[in-house]
Amino acid sequence: MTIAAIEIHFLGQHGAAWWALVMLVLGAALIGYGVLQLRRSPRKGRAGGRQDPEKSSLLSLVAGAAAAVFAVASVLLPEMRSVPVALVFTAATVGLTIWLFYKTVYRYLGKSRMAILFALRFLAAIFLLLLLFQPVLALVHRPEHIGTLGVVIDASGSMSVNDAPNQPSRYLQCTLGAKMLIKDLRNQFHLLCFAYDGKHNGPLTSPRQWNRIAPDGTMTDLPTAIKMATNSGATAVVLFSDGIQNGPSKIGSLRHLGTPVYTVRVGSTSAKATGVPQIQIVRIDGPQTAPVDTQVTLTALIRSTSLNDRTVRVFLDHNKKPLQSHRLVLHSGRAPQNVKLEFTPHHVGRMVLHVRIPVLPEERSTAGNEQEFPMLITNPKIRMLYIEGRVRPEVGPLYNDLAMNPNISLVSLIRTRPGYFMIRGSAGGKTLTGLPTTLKQWERFKVIMLGDVSANFLSPQQQSDLQQAVQHGAGFIMIGGQRNFAVGGWGESRLAPVFPVHLQMTTPAQLSEAFVPQLTAFGAASPVLQGITSWFTQPNGKPALQHLPDLEGCVAFAGARPGATVLLTNPAAQVDGKPAIVLAVQHYGKGRSAAFAGDTTYRWRLILRTLGAKSPYLRFWGQLVNWLAGQSKTKTSNGPSVTAMIRKQRYQSNDTVRLRVAVTDMHGQSTRYAHVHALITNAAGKTRTVRLHAEDRQPGMYKRNIMPHAMGKYHVVFTATMHGHRLGQDSSDFYVTSPGGEMDKLAAEPTILQRIARLTGGSYAELAGINALARRIQAAQPPGSTVERTSYPLYDNKAFFLLFIAALSCEWFLRRKWQLQ
Repeated sequence: MTIAAIEIHFLGQHGAAWWALVMLVLGAALIGYGVLQLRRSPRKGRAGGRQDPEKSSLLSLVAGAAAAVFAVASVLLPEMRSVPVALVFTAATVGLTIWLFYKTVYRYLGKSRMAILFALRFLAAIFLLLLLFQPVLALVHRPEHIGTLGVVIDASGSMSVNDAPNQPSRYLQCTLGAKMLIKDLRNQFHLLCFAYDGKHNGPLTSPRQWNRIAPDGTMTDLPTAIKMATNSGATAVVLFSDGIQNGPSKIGSLRHLGTPVYTVRVGSTSAKATGVPQIQIVRIDGPQTAPVDTQVTLTALIRSTSLNDRTVRVFLDHNKKPLQSHRLVLHSGRAPQNVKLEFTPHHVGRMVLHVRIPVLPEERSTAGNEQEFPMLITNPKIRMLYIEGRVRPEVGPLYNDLAMNPNISLVSLIRTRPGYFMIRGSAGGKTLTGLPTTLKQWERFKVIMLGDVSANFLSPQQQSDLQQAVQHGAGFIMIGGQRNFAVGGWGESRLAPVFPVHLQMTTPAQLSEAFVPQLTAFGAASPVLQGITSWFTQPNGKPALQHLPDLEGCVAFAGARPGATVLLTNPAAQVDGKPAIVLAVQHYGKGRSAAFAGDTTYRWRLILRTLGAKSPYLRFWGQLVNWLAGQSKTKTSNGPSVTAMIRKQRYQSNDTVRLRVAVTDMHGQSTRYAHVHALITNAAGKTRTVRLHAEDRQPGMYKRNIMPHAMGKYHVVFTATMHGHRLGQDSSDFYVTSPGGEMDKLAAEPTILQRIARLTGGSYAELAGINALARRIQAAQPPGSTVERTSYPLYDNKAFFLLFIAALSCEWFLRRKWQLQ
């Protein structure tokens, strides 16, 4: 054996109160002496070799205050009750007191006599302290090879139960018992501490961490809990539990474990779930995504037992701050009650909400009083209506990219043949069956885009309603075509004032020469073209800094209306002696309008597709729609992202779990073309990978339904790639419990714990017999594997008392001999 540790124990110190009283008396004496000296002595120091009395007085005051504070702290704070520190601090205080006593006679003595008297009285004080504290030096001899003891506490939901009013919970009782056991065995084993709640899968840092763990595990799988300790190297295991086993593992699987398991039972064997006052938040229903600054409604389903007619408050929290609360009168029974909670998110991004109900004094368990609900908060989407009169090359690319824009909710009506529209998308959950026919239907949309349609496409009333919608705040744009603008008769329509350009016929009506649009001075500064001006011919006629494919002609406008702003022109053609207008915008009432003469921007998309969101095509149309909606400052994603969106945190073993994730591409656009996979790890550490598929109705969303069979914690890592580039990664957790539920059975099962002990060669004990269990564990260790301790007392009552008397007698004799009082 080798000496593993040197310990000092103090047999004579059994409480802090008496020592604190002594220190308070010493502190008061030092403070009184210091105050008295300050009042007696002058402010200036004296000559003749004497020390300045003011310095010693201040030292006395500081030391006295320190002694008093230390004494009070030792009573109030347990961590301040260190016996070695108390011994040293007391010796220092006594030494200072003796020095202050002799300082007053310093002028009568030399240094040698002063030192002798001080040493004699200080030795007398040391002998007295040793008699009081009784220190013992212990040499701990530890064998070269000792075992590792794993102490496992069941932290499942049933362990949060109080079996009787005003009694600690089962979990708290176990933590206290485990700490007693550790105190008895800490020198016999290497100790590892565990808590089995499905979240902590390895050893804890210290026993204190038990105090920070809530017993809210969703199931109890005792074999898994035990194997968690043996897999960490434990050669013996102590399991504290109520014995309720509802996990997937079989108790018989421990037969060949090869490690003794000592089980400790806690909890009543007569507790019934139906008779135990309890509140459980069954689930939370609500949207997984919501736009920022928009009211969201969540519905919490709450079930209670034995709490009929009790009134509680249901809180909706975010970051530990309440967002809303609701008063609920409980109706205990099988059917859950519904509580609606409303809030308005003000920040974009993922947020995790918590619904909680404060624990009632009658409740025996707190495991079901809180549940979380994750959400993804997005920028508000612009509701946009795109009406197209015919299928043409411009339509497909434009529709696809507007539909994939994460800031736009697009509804399209594209006429594929006379009298028939292909309708895609919905507005606020309402699907159109044809062209809007009322002002209310037009006002559902923030932006309305008309393609190659003539004026007779809309009735005069529809035109008037659309004109009013723009005047009330909607955005309107018509894009180039063969049968619209002036050729389509819009100059004589009720909608004509909304256009930012004059709609008189020109000759020719179409300009066929290819060109790259040229910026005007206003266009170079407009938010519509922000970040893409280098792709266009500059206002001074200089060529574009980056190559943009030519547009193949455009509509000829007769000119801009007064108050309109021209942003782009055609440098290759003129109308009435002025550069032909390509893009003009204006404010109309509370709304905005635009006219775009081109109809071949799809060429920008086809050739520059590899640029993604940096393509001028995507930014041009996205920023133009934002400006028309009055949201040119809307924040958009600047790059790739992957956001996990698992609906619930807890599922039962027969539930379907829907994995969902939101994905944007390298340029911040929602995409259907990413490869999204989920790596799923269950509680046993087994992994599998599944692929998620794009949702048809919501661009950028991917989903996959799975049905996990094993119970416990699942960790899911989502990864998305596109064209060989990694877009990002995100992770989330969920828990699978047995169909019956952790809290459906609360009566302790000692027979389960007894069987575990019998199968593994350990033994079973009640919590009250924890000391006897410690002795059995020690006795079960092989010879030569126990710790031995050799003690050497550092005091002798008779000899130290005689030395104390001798030191005081010598000091008294010398003071009398040297004629000192």
